[in-house]
Amino acid sequence: MSNTATKYHINDADQLVEKNEYLLDVREPFEYEMGHIANADNISVNELESRLDELPKNQRIHVYCQRGKRGADATDILKRNGFDSINLEEGYSQYNGKYDSADETTAVDQTSGKNLTIDPDRVKIEASGLQCPGPLLRVNEVMDGLEDGQQMEMTVTDFGFCTDVEAWARKKGHFILKNEKVGEKVVVVLQKNDSEDKTASEGHQMVETKDGATMVVFSGDLDKALASFIIATGAKSMGKDVTMFFTFWGLNVIKDPNAPRKKKTGLDKAFSMMMPKSASKLPISNMNLFGLGSKMIQHVMKKKRVDALTEMIDKADRLGVKMVACTMSMDIMAIEEDELLPNVNFGGVGTYLGDAENGNLNLFI
Repeated sequence: MSNTATKYHINDADQLVEKNEYLLDVREPFEYEMGHIANADNISVNELESRLDELPKNQRIHVYCQRGKRGADATDILKRNGFDSINLEEGYSQYNGKYDSADETTAVDQTSGKNLTIDPDRVKIEASGLQCPGPLLRVNEVMDGLEDGQQMEMTVTDFGFCTDVEAWARKKGHFILKNEKVGEKVVVVLQKNDSEDKTASEGHQMVETKDGATMVVFSGDLDKALASFIIATGAKSMGKDVTMFFTFWGLNVIKDPNAPRKKKTGLDKAFSMMMPKSASKLPISNMNLFGLGSKMIQHVMKKKRVDALTEMIDKADRLGVKMVACTMSMDIMAIEEDELLPNVNFGGVGTYLGDAENGNLNLFI
């Protein structure tokens, strides 16, 4: 265990489990279902303040997320509300202990409580190399040809498929038994549910509240990015579930200025050299004047006490705005996962459309 009272690493979790300490996973439910530390409860950081009554008052709460950022935010929320809480640094992505549920070979239908065992004779599909929306089209095609209760396993290299397939399965009412990264690939096992009585899968169906807001952020211009975050934070503050889907030039908006330098060659290197390094380096759509216009508008914003774009992004994250990076665009634009802000999720068109279906406000910026 760490020798500093306020510093815990994710790999201290094994000792915490063995001592029956309280662990809280603050990732989204689909991330938790893909794998978590045994005995950890799950409450998304976005729902935490409304579910504080579910937490123990007389125990320290050991919090973790995927890479540490959401865990730190959750710890701040808990401390503000009088809980004894500490963040397990680096998050589940760095966990290599023995209490990893991702090693399990069964899934549970959350509504019926029945174990869904992975069939050794399942149909196996190799779809490595397909880019979004190719894997989603392929899984839909294969599933249509299966019998009710039959299973399929698909292996892809597009890591955004993890979230795409979750949204697709919820909409279709099928079961996901396994959804995890294995090395450089994603392996998903699904079971078809095509019966007329889908009572057992209603817990997986998408609930159409029609009270969400989604936007595609395509532009990499400072002024357009500002507008998108003003709308996103405004919508979130009015109670909407907000998803921002960053694609192509919009990926520059969510770059991490503190990301490690990457050694790239050829066209990948050329793309990286020509694109802005972070939100503070974006050009404006008019009167850019070789970058002078961007500096001028940022100066005026500061003088008028308008939040800088970087501050708006941080505020949106704290409010619980869901930011999704398009993995297909990342591949084209030679942007790697750890070059983006740590609070960003990854997905494809299926992820966006799954959230857009529950929205009554959909924008393209």
